[in-house]
Parts: sequence; C-alpha cells; structure tokens
Amino acid sequence: MLQRMSVAIVVLALIAACTGGTPAPSGTGTPASAPASAPASVAASEAPSASAQEPASTAPSASAPEEASGELSEGASGPPTELRDPAAAALEAAGGEAIGGSVSVMGVLGGEELTDFETVFAPFEEATGITVDYESSRDLQAVLQTRVDGGNPPDVVITPTIGQMFAFADEGKLVDLNGVLDADAIEQNYDEGLVAIGSRGDQMFGLFNTVNLGNLIWYNPKTYTGPTEPETWEELQAWTTETAAGGTTPWCIGLASGAASGWPGAEFITAVLLRQAGPDFHDQWWQGEVAWTSPEVRQAFETYGEIATDPKMVYGGPSAVLATAFENGADAIFTDPPTCFLHEQATFMGGIILENYPDLKPIDNVNFFGMPNFTAEHDNLQQISGEIVSMFNDTPQSQALVRYLATPEAGSLIAATGRWLAPNKGVPAESYTDPFIQRASEILAGAGRVSYLGSDLLPQAVGEGFWKATLDYVQDPGSLDEILAELERLRGESYP
Repeated sequence: MLQRMSVAIVVLALIAACTGGTPAPSGTGTPASAPASAPASVAASEAPSASAQEPASTAPSASAPEEASGELSEGASGPPTELRDPAAAALEAAGGEAIGGSVSVMGVLGGEELTDFETVFAPFEEATGITVDYESSRDLQAVLQTRVDGGNPPDVVITPTIGQMFAFADEGKLVDLNGVLDADAIEQNYDEGLVAIGSRGDQMFGLFNTVNLGNLIWYNPKTYTGPTEPETWEELQAWTTETAAGGTTPWCIGLASGAASGWPGAEFITAVLLRQAGPDFHDQWWQGEVAWTSPEVRQAFETYGEIATDPKMVYGGPSAVLATAFENGADAIFTDPPTCFLHEQATFMGGIILENYPDLKPIDNVNFFGMPNFTAEHDNLQQISGEIVSMFNDTPQSQALVRYLATPEAGSLIAATGRWLAPNKGVPAESYTDPFIQRASEILAGAGRVSYLGSDLLPQAVGEGFWKATLDYVQDPGSLDEILAELERLRGESYP
C-alpha cells in the first residue's frame, strides 16, 4: 500500500532562500499529508519525460517511500552557508583531482534552457577535466526506457519523471546515492521530505535538482482586463464568460508535446482535482485508492472541458488545443492584437514566453497569479513539481557530477539562471534575481498547504494513459465515460 508522501519539498526553505527570510506558514497551516513529487517541473525541465520536458507526468511505481511522513518539515532554512567558488566545489566533488574522462547525461532540456543549465556544468568541466555529454530528448521517458532495456543507459539522468525512476529503482537499475553523497551535507542542505521522495526503503535513488511552482495563470498586464488576484475560480470564470460572449476567446492552450502530448492538460486537470476535491482525495487518487470513475475525477475533467472543448472559450477551438505545441501555448496572448488572454502553466513558462518574445519584460508585459480557490473548504492550495538526478552507471565521473550538483554552489548557479528554484537550502537569497521566481516565492509564502503534483506520481502506464485521455477528451468530450473506464482499467492493472 502506498504511504503518504511528504510535500515538504522545502517549501519553507525555498521561500526563505528566495526572500531572505523564514516566513511563517499561513492559511490552514501545516498540511496533514500531501504527495511528494515533482514537479515539476518543464520549460523543458518541467514537462513530462515521456516526450516533453516538464512534468513529466509519469509515474511512480506503485509505492512511495515509506519514510515520508506527509508532514511539512519544520526548520525552513539551513545554517548560513559561505559559498566557495563553484570550481572549488567541483574539484572537491572529484576527490581533489582533475580526473578527466566524460560522463553521459540524459535530460529534457534544450535550446536556451540547456544553454542556461550549461552554466552550471561549466565550472565542473573546467575544474575536473570531465566532459559532460548531455543528450537532450523531449521524448525522454520513451528514449530512456529503450536505452535501459537495451543495456545502454546513460551514466546519469536528470528527469521530471519520478514515477519512472521509482520503477527503475524497484528493478535494481539505479545506484544507491547513499554511497555517493555525504549524509551530513544532505541532512543539512535538503529537506527530509525531499530526500524521502527520492528514496525507496533505506536507499536513495534520486536527489532533487530543480523545483517549480505549478498551476499559475499567465497574462499580459498591458491587455488583460480581468481580475489579477481572483479569490475564486467562479470570479475568474465570470470574466472569461463575459469575454467569450463579446467574441474573444479568453483562454489559450497547447497540448502537443511529442510522445508526451496531453501532459499539460493532465496537469491542469490534476490542479482542478486538488482544489475541488481537496488534498486528501488528491493523495488517495494518485496512490490508486480511489476510482477514476469517481464523481470527483469526472468533475475535474468536466471543469477542464468547459474551457478546452469549447471553441468560444479557447483560442482556435479543440483542434488548435490538440495541434499547438505546449511551448507555443501562450503565444496568442502576446500577438497584436491578442487573440486570448490567459494560459495555465508552471514557473518555467515565463522563460519560454520570453524566448518566444524577447522584447517583452517580466512583470510589465508578462505576469501571473496563482490558480484561485474552487471551494471555501479547500483554501489557498498550491502544487509544486521538479526534477531529480539519478545514476545508472557508478563511475568516478558520474559520482563527481552527482556530488557537485548536490552542493550549494551548484544550486546557486541553478538559482541564478532565473528559470528554477533550487531545492538546496544552502543557496543564499541573493542568488535569486529573476522577478518570476521572486513572485513565485510570494505565492508559496502565502500558501495554506502545498502538494506535490499527483499526475507526476502515477504509475507509468496510468500516467501515460492520463495524457492520452486528455487528448481523447478534448477531441470527443461525449466519450468521457469510456475514457474514465479505460483509466480505471489501467489503475486495476498498475497497483498491487
């Protein structure tokens, strides 16, 4: 039976790191239980691994780390850390010697995202003489599975598909990082809930590398006239309904993402499910304890369908929703004139928008607010996702890279990219200068409860089925009964 997983994802630690302080939790207070998981993260790093970046909405092997308590960890920030030069941290990670050689890494990053992340690799390569051979694939989950099945896995993988890593860990494919990383440093610099998410029994199969805040509603302050701090979904939809009645589609959505097409819709539905049915039901759902045919799951699909299947509500109608690449899902907000005004996606979307429209300025031209409440009972809920680092091949080079990526110095470089939150508690506040990340930290600071994105924790077959179900539903909303029945069949085959 799956155990409750901690959502501790360093929520308070991340807030403290981004803002320079240790805020007190607000809202309902410490969650009693929540999923752990990953966020996702996707600018690439946040899309699902099966073919995209993000989220990889794929899934855990039907069970979660038993150590996880489901409680938000106390102690938001670790002791102040005096950062060394990243090259010095890298050299220490390699045993104090420039050992040379190479390490193969697979991940979902590409384009400018990868260029930014290469600034994290650069001091490591320079100090150690180790070449990082990064192989990028938007179809990471499928490509990685093929490589592993063929006996040719990469040395290291950096992936949002935590569920797939659960399965590899259960099959004995991954190296136990307890023999690679310094236990005292991990205890000092990482929230215990985060560590629990990447563990199976007493073995650590992965360590978080980046974190994203999900379920954000992106808009252009120059053209959007609706509520920017809506208290309820009803309030937001009142504006969108009025806008649609006036002849302009309020929403824009893109679900195309190669083999992982559909994952953005699955994440949207998961966000709705969390807020409508509550965190406890959300946890039971991804743990396989409730049926996909339940009224709560149906309601979440139908709420999403009120937008994604209605040509008056979404730009281009369902056909455009299915054909538009997720990276271009928000583009129509920034055309002149705009043909839509709102787009749902995680923090990484800000970087993607600015890549697509380099002349836009954060906050002035591109901003976001958190998804509003659906019920008074489940108030001010937020979700996170992320990527973990796992090791298939135990070599001196792969050990050195994994140790380096676990340092505050590498974390500070991750934070400096402006694309991701760094889960390492030793990263100082001044490392965060990006306005999107600072804004995300404000939303997290006000959260009543934070959950890990449940769609990223589903067993792999169920997660991929969920992506497909999203596509099938947008194409034919009248077939929802059959769609949910198929997901229920997958649930029956995928959990013990």
